Amino acid sequence: MNQRRFGLLCAVMLGFGQLCMFTGFDAESFILESVIHSIHEREPERISSYAGYYGQAVIYAFYMISCLFSPSIAAVSTPKINLILAATFFSAFPLGFLFTNSYYYYASSALVGIGFALFYQGQGGYLTSHSTRNTIESNVSISWSVGSCCMILGSAIMATITHLSSATTEHIMGSLNVTSEAHKMERQFGELEINLLFSAFTGISVLGIITFFVMPSKDVENCIESSSEKKETFLEALKLTCSTLVSPTMLQLFPLFVLSGFNTSFWLSVFPTAMSFTMQNSKLIYLAAVYSLGVGSGEVIIGLAISFLSKRIKDFGQKPTMTIGAIFITMYCAMIHMSTPYDAPIRPTSKEPLFFGHSYLLALIIGLFCGIGDCCVNSVRSVICALLMPKRRPQAFSVSKIYHAFGSTILFFMSPITPLYVYTIGLPILAIIATILFFSISKRTQIMERKMTEASKNAAEIGKKLNF
Repeated sequence: MNQRRFGLLCAVMLGFGQLCMFTGFDAESFILESVIHSIHEREPERISSYAGYYGQAVIYAFYMISCLFSPSIAAVSTPKINLILAATFFSAFPLGFLFTNSYYYYASSALVGIGFALFYQGQGGYLTSHSTRNTIESNVSISWSVGSCCMILGSAIMATITHLSSATTEHIMGSLNVTSEAHKMERQFGELEINLLFSAFTGISVLGIITFFVMPSKDVENCIESSSEKKETFLEALKLTCSTLVSPTMLQLFPLFVLSGFNTSFWLSVFPTAMSFTMQNSKLIYLAAVYSLGVGSGEVIIGLAISFLSKRIKDFGQKPTMTIGAIFITMYCAMIHMSTPYDAPIRPTSKEPLFFGHSYLLALIIGLFCGIGDCCVNSVRSVICALLMPKRRPQAFSVSKIYHAFGSTILFFMSPITPLYVYTIGLPILAIIATILFFSISKRTQIMERKMTEASKNAAEIGKKLNF
């Protein structure tokens, strides 16, 4: 097998492993608070009613802390080991829902947070060791495209299992002559549906471990950065990460990084919970699956569009992409504001929305806009971290994720008491602030790149004259 095909194989396998890891996690996040609320109502002593929010706060708190050390771990480990450990930690989380217990739940949440940090360090290291300067953009795009299908696959799993379990439930209700009064409540998840869902999520997560285990570990020729060459010690990498954390430039990008955390957590968990807690949606049992399909489709469509346009329009991945992201975040927040009761993220509610209620079509459109906005913001974050500090790329990426996780942690801890309108008004405002500050940093980065390019050309011309 030639080097190009070998690199493509590695990129596809990495993307497939990511798909397996995140299919369960993303689908779980859509329904987690609703599932736990359903368990709590049946057995209050097993778990707290808001453990869904608090558990995700624990995930991102440990993710934030782990990101501080992940570049140091990468300095003494290998990308493949980090990926296997990350997939193992992710697999432990859905397994706990087959025997729901508060202690295991929070412990496995902490492991998922650590797994996040290990995965992103392993992913970046694996790509750079299996790509050259000429193939890195293609490999990243291929890996990301395969991995981003996780929400589409998650949508199919949720729809199939919901259909099977609802048919069984309706048969039981019919045999017991249960009236339609049962529909005058929020979306409920029965024991059968929970067991089927989380068994499927566990199974596909285990497939991710197997995929990472059998991936080739040999570097390609002329790779960007070999996984076997360690440039820093654990402590040296930690000191570099700490100094990057308080860098004035990174602090100026703080609103962008926090926006990515707030935004992802809102569309991934808070809004799906609000749909489930809205009693008018009790008969729309496929809402979460349709919404997940919309988000996944939006991510893939805009990702391919950014990849295509970036090859034809210089710096399209910076200011234009950030602008598109801010616009779509504002649009989906406006749609949610008009269609969702203000107290829906906090408790089951029968209150009426401002203008119109939810439907499958609306959930699909909102999901599509969420996916577009999220992909744009995260693409911009990746681009600016890669360009802004060329000598500290691992540290810049880790710091961006620390701030991202900080935003998510705050959001989830506050979610049990925060009305919906705080999110739908606050996110667009933060997006505007982040866009303004990003434009300033982007302009400065482009000027720096031009100066570096001119200096390289001048050095090359001087070298030609000396040789002549």
